[in-house]
Amino acid sequence: MRLLIGLATLAVMASVNADAKPLILFEEVSEAAGVADVNSNTAGAAFGDYDNDGDVDIYVSSSDSLPSLRNRLYENDGTGKFTDVAAARGVQNAGAIGRGVSWGDYDNDGDIDLIIANKASHNDPNIPPTTLFKNLLIETGTPNFENVTRAANLMRAGNQEDQEHGGIWGSAAGIGWADYNNDGLLDIYYRNADSRVDNALFKNNGDGTFTDVTQEAGVGILDKVIFAGSQGSPGWFDFDQDGAVDLLVSNEGDANILFHNNGDGTFTDITKNLEPPSGIAFLNPGNTNGTCIGDIDNDGDMDVYLALADQANRLIRNDFKETGTIAFTDITLASGTGDVGGARGCTLADFDNDGYLDIYVSNGSLSNTLVNDIDDSYSPFVQYYVAVDPAFNVLYRNNGDGTFTDVTKDSGAEGFGVGTGVASGDVNGDGFPDIFASNRSHYADDGNPIHEPQQTWLFLNKGNNNYWIKVKLIGTKSNRTGYNARVTVTAGDLTQTRELMSTTGYNSADDPILIFGLGTLDTVDRIEVIWPSGTRQVLGPQNAGQTITITEDS
Repeated sequence: MRLLIGLATLAVMASVNADAKPLILFEEVSEAAGVADVNSNTAGAAFGDYDNDGDVDIYVSSSDSLPSLRNRLYENDGTGKFTDVAAARGVQNAGAIGRGVSWGDYDNDGDIDLIIANKASHNDPNIPPTTLFKNLLIETGTPNFENVTRAANLMRAGNQEDQEHGGIWGSAAGIGWADYNNDGLLDIYYRNADSRVDNALFKNNGDGTFTDVTQEAGVGILDKVIFAGSQGSPGWFDFDQDGAVDLLVSNEGDANILFHNNGDGTFTDITKNLEPPSGIAFLNPGNTNGTCIGDIDNDGDMDVYLALADQANRLIRNDFKETGTIAFTDITLASGTGDVGGARGCTLADFDNDGYLDIYVSNGSLSNTLVNDIDDSYSPFVQYYVAVDPAFNVLYRNNGDGTFTDVTKDSGAEGFGVGTGVASGDVNGDGFPDIFASNRSHYADDGNPIHEPQQTWLFLNKGNNNYWIKVKLIGTKSNRTGYNARVTVTAGDLTQTRELMSTTGYNSADDPILIFGLGTLDTVDRIEVIWPSGTRQVLGPQNAGQTITITEDS
């Protein structure tokens, strides 16, 4: 009898183990990969293949506190090993206080260009303004960059300081690309951390220049909140799937703002509407530093994870697919994702390739130190609290039922530090998303750090036996980078939707090649792409384990 009971117990245990999901495990490889910047004072990181060689490179935005801490352009050798080529390529951003960064092919020539939001300082008028670097790969055959900021007229209307400095001169925060008017050209939304100064929207004129259309479009925020301290990346996404990309503006110390694109070049603030169209779920006046957007419940619409530096993070579910109306619900408590760790950045990716998006959060302890007490370059009107003590990052695994489990411990991606931006991408081509996390070292006026020196982290995903497929987009009628195209992959009973976005979280950007985990399914039945132009394309069955390049039908 004991033998039979023992065999039965073993059988049950074997069944449980067979059904259990594989662990999500990472290896910290930053030093071996060549990206371990000790004493770094970084704000964000952006994945992108700047040299069109088929592997993803990483641009890191940094505060140039010391010559050794300038921005990095880490070129991937194809195996996940990197070399900093920022100086050689002309994008070192010397002397700048780098904040938001985003890749985008603004001139639709086939190579990705780079926009960096630089924070001004009235103590040093020589600090570079927000800068647009044009990639010269297609023109010259070599992926060097040219600063075209002044020639592109990337300056706010009637702003004398911008004219004097040849670019946007202010307390820059996040920045990102989207084609808000669906003319096939990427436009720019610039965010400002100074509560007296507005954000700005720049329309791409198609001739290499931009025009400030903030007022005409109605996306300024000074008249909508008391404290307009915009932090982190802009949240461009088409939340109602009407083909016109909408905009979420997160703020530090005041309510977030949800703008609905009217489809005629203008936007309407729907944040405080009690009935649909409503964004009232975003009203929480916390210190929101990061906005991460993705379909966490596989219902086909984009949900939002907000990283807050002063309180619990928030998970906001989009109810469009269920109700047919523009409405959102805060499901933080039910989902178990309300970490209180002083979050700055976040990234959504299917780290175990089971078909559901997981969440990784970059923490830096609660913000309890006035930035003006450690850096006198800030204007008295820029008063906000920062973290100077390290904290562990958080990895949430999606259980596939609307809940998440904290699996940080022993994952290898704990990342103890004063976290800032974080992004995910497949650096070694194995089909599993890896993580690049930046950290901030605060320096006193004498140039010495005021806490334990920080570094950047590269966490390499150890993977598992699950299958995957990757999708690369090339627009023709739409913007060439394919931003805000919506891709739906169906394999058996598993259907997933991703919207390609130019930014994530705090001043960062994920790999523009979309990764879809397939679990145990080794074949994809159908891939559908809905482009910003309205073009719809459908591909039939595809084998797993490959990258599918989809060029928009012209």
